[in-house]
Amino acid sequence: MSSSRRPTVPRKKRRSSKFRIVIKFLVSLMILAIIGGGIFVGIVAAQTPKWDPSALNDQKQTSYVYDKNNVQIAQLYGGVNRQVVQSSQIPDLVKKTFVAVEDKRFYQHFGIDPIRIIGSAVNDIRSGSAKEGASTITIQLARNAFIEDPTAKTLTRKVQEAIIALQLEHEYTKDEILTFYLNKIFLGQSSFGIQAAAKTYFGRDLNALTPDQIALLAGLPQAPSQYNPYIHPEAAKNRRNIVLGVMKDAGLITASQYDQYKDAPFTYVDTMKQKGGAENTAVSTANYKYPYFIDYVVEELESTYNLTPDQIYSGGLKIYTTIDTKIQSAAESAFADPSNFPQGIDGTKVQGAMTVIDPTSGGILAMVGGREYTTRGLNRAWQSKRQPGSTIKPLAVYGPAIQKGGYFPGTVLDDMPVSYNGGNGKAWTPTDFDTIDKGWKGLITMRYALEDSVNVYAVKLLDLIGVDYGWKFAKDNLGLPLEDKDRVLSLALGTPEVSTLDMASAYGVYANNGVKVTTHAIAKVLDSKENTIISPKILKTRVMKETTAYIINNMLRSVVTDGTAYSARIGDWAIAGKTGTTSLDPNKYGNKSGNPDAWFAGYTPNITGIVWMGYDSDPDGKHYLHNVYGGSYPAQIWKKVMTVALEDQPVQTKFEEPAGIVSGQFDTKSGLLPSSLTPPQFIGTEIAAQGDFPTRVSDVWFQKNVDADNPNILANASTGNVIARTFLNLPNRSPSWIWPASEAPYRPPSEMTGSGTSNDLNSTAPDSTTANSTDPNSNVPNTNTNPQVDPTLSTLPKPSLGQVKYDPKTYTAVIPMTVPSNSENNSTIFYLQRSGQNTIESFPINASHTTKTSISISLSDNGKPPIPGDYIFWAAFQNPNGPGVGPSSGSVKLTITD
Repeated sequence: MSSSRRPTVPRKKRRSSKFRIVIKFLVSLMILAIIGGGIFVGIVAAQTPKWDPSALNDQKQTSYVYDKNNVQIAQLYGGVNRQVVQSSQIPDLVKKTFVAVEDKRFYQHFGIDPIRIIGSAVNDIRSGSAKEGASTITIQLARNAFIEDPTAKTLTRKVQEAIIALQLEHEYTKDEILTFYLNKIFLGQSSFGIQAAAKTYFGRDLNALTPDQIALLAGLPQAPSQYNPYIHPEAAKNRRNIVLGVMKDAGLITASQYDQYKDAPFTYVDTMKQKGGAENTAVSTANYKYPYFIDYVVEELESTYNLTPDQIYSGGLKIYTTIDTKIQSAAESAFADPSNFPQGIDGTKVQGAMTVIDPTSGGILAMVGGREYTTRGLNRAWQSKRQPGSTIKPLAVYGPAIQKGGYFPGTVLDDMPVSYNGGNGKAWTPTDFDTIDKGWKGLITMRYALEDSVNVYAVKLLDLIGVDYGWKFAKDNLGLPLEDKDRVLSLALGTPEVSTLDMASAYGVYANNGVKVTTHAIAKVLDSKENTIISPKILKTRVMKETTAYIINNMLRSVVTDGTAYSARIGDWAIAGKTGTTSLDPNKYGNKSGNPDAWFAGYTPNITGIVWMGYDSDPDGKHYLHNVYGGSYPAQIWKKVMTVALEDQPVQTKFEEPAGIVSGQFDTKSGLLPSSLTPPQFIGTEIAAQGDFPTRVSDVWFQKNVDADNPNILANASTGNVIARTFLNLPNRSPSWIWPASEAPYRPPSEMTGSGTSNDLNSTAPDSTTANSTDPNSNVPNTNTNPQVDPTLSTLPKPSLGQVKYDPKTYTAVIPMTVPSNSENNSTIFYLQRSGQNTIESFPINASHTTKTSISISLSDNGKPPIPGDYIFWAAFQNPNGPGVGPSSGSVKLTITD
């Protein structure tokens, strides 16, 4: 009888056999990996630079710089700012701080720290990145002293660093290694070693440093350029305070010392910045051409590609750049010519900067950072951040509006008073630079607003499209370095801080038809063995529609042909441009007239250039520009440089028009299609992106019947002779606002309830007798015709006017005027409202220099006698410190009967 049980032993043998096979396979893989790793390490070790203790000292090879045509333009060599100190000269707190920050197990490991390596790997796995570093101080010394390309992130380099680190630990004591490291490490601003850095950042020897100063130095090795207090003071302060925290946690300083030093200012750095920068530099003299551009190349090598000055000046590199020497030479000549700058104050020169780029490639063609070069000093072209004024309007307002859709160059907004919540319970009321002198502009188009740089229009438009939209467009699409604090309506007027390099890059997007290209000065870098060690990644990204770029180009072309940038024209070239001027802070300067900054941004289809002008600082409230605007000196420099840049090039007379652009007639007072009532002079032609041209007919015009004998009075049932007049329907305008001259004839009379008559100034029949009055309340003109008065000048006194005398033979009115004491040297503005007119004439009168005088004003009409009626006069003092007028006097009236 057969058994029903299943055999089990053979199954166990099969399982055991499979397990042994897996184990053997894994062991074999491990053996192969060990053998392979050993072979790899052996090969890498054989290629490791030959051990030579002298490498711990300087070995120098000259590096060479080339222009865009591969022509050598400069040599960079030696002369680094290194001041060696002995171990005994290094304070104990310095040593302990660097160890605590860079390698806290320095005295326990043997050059390589396995615990740190494992911890770094675990953190990288957790974070899903490779940001954690595991380099010991010994490895950093090995890298800086012996590795040819210390920026290469390869396994070969890491193995070689480890081998050399072991040799260093075998040859030297820990203190000797730390001393080598502290003398050799690069600490930014061209300073090698802690003694040189102490001089550069604090102007004192190493043994005189305070804990906060030691903390700054110990925080620099991680990113010398990023934490350089000369360039990035806030980042430097934050990094310093992190190190102070490490020092506190390590027991090197007390908690009270931490609180004492965490807010310490960079006093020495601030002082040196006012003088043009740090004294200690990488090259003893700037004996090469184009120093501002070369300095920027060095900065790009340091900050973008993490090369040390040792490599740059002593590594035998071949550095190929984007510079166009013809344009660079023209820019340097323009900045060297005193006639291109206004006269300075107290011997302080008005400074300036310029950046020129190729918008299609992103290459920087020229850069000038000031009028007097100092070696590795302040390069204003990229280091000085200033408010750009109106040059930001195309970047943060008009470009975003066109891109968003629903707007076109004919979009109409009303240039009339407007107020916004300015924060802290205060209203913010933007004004145009010429509102006080020339009055409000009324209904204007986007093109006109851009041509004439109208502030109120720009603010209203940004409010319509949304501050966030304009801010994000300028920041994300155009690359401006905007911050959260810039996300406010005053962004439309240029309150952020930018450099000429920032602005050139942003405007270059428009010149390149909406494609943003990475701005750069370095094309490639070869090492001493002709190996390519740097090859920039140039990104080209479409950031707006082609139609948006074209429309902005077309409007900015108008700014040059018909607007504030008229002086920048160059022959038949298609030039787009924008001027910009900033305002003095009234909290600091009161009612003074002037501006801290003047800008000109201009471009052709193939070159973009930005010019800034102003003082570096104004410590005494006197160093600011007077009567200098973007269209004056800055545009003059731009034109001189660009004329050279464009010579011998085929003239491009227009910006290329893409598909999707339409054009047609529109009503310039509504931004809509003309209606049957639109007067011919208010019908214009404009372009738009397809879909954005208006389709609705204008509704701002209406007709009313008026008395034909007195067309300023509405007709009623008893009017005998009636005609129809066309008026503007603008109910949102306050009756107190003055209408501009072009719109005043279309202002409707004000209807009185239930009477059908008008209370307009001219609806009252003139008196048949001659009368004069000095009563300030008796003949004050209708409030809708009062002259514009700056409310900030309300403290100015008022002149007093006496009885008017009229000479019918010469058609001259003579008005006596009494000037308050201490106002004799104030100039006066006289105002005249003629009979039958809504508009107001103004007459500037020089200072009387006496308390009593008489003013003569001709009332003739092109040599003919004035028409009968009322003539009203009043006056106000001009602001002695700038534009604007104070409160007006009481009015006096002259009535002419025949």
